[in-house]
Amino acid sequence: MNSKLYPAYGHPRGSSKSPWYRIDNSRIYSSYGHPDGRRPSPQFIIKGSKVYTSHLHPMGMSGSPWFQIKDNKLYPATGHPDGYCTRPWFVIEEGE
Repeated sequence: MNSKLYPAYGHPRGSSKSPWYRIDNSRIYSSYGHPDGRRPSPQFIIKGSKVYTSHLHPMGMSGSPWFQIKDNKLYPATGHPDGYCTRPWFVIEEGE
């Protein structure tokens, strides 16, 4: 089973019907719908309910979480460059 991340209504670029990321074994990879295109290396790492950038992310590894997972949504956390936000940036949808 695959999970995909779709931009939600709180994302600065608005929502999208194309997935920007896919989740595989607690790693998040850019998907075909991402504006910068698909990448073969993980951009984020999930640790519990927190999401950190990986060392392969263009901005490098983060010491603080960039996102917080609540239910099936990702919200920017205090470690995100744009700061904390109460509106979800991504929604997680399960797929096959």
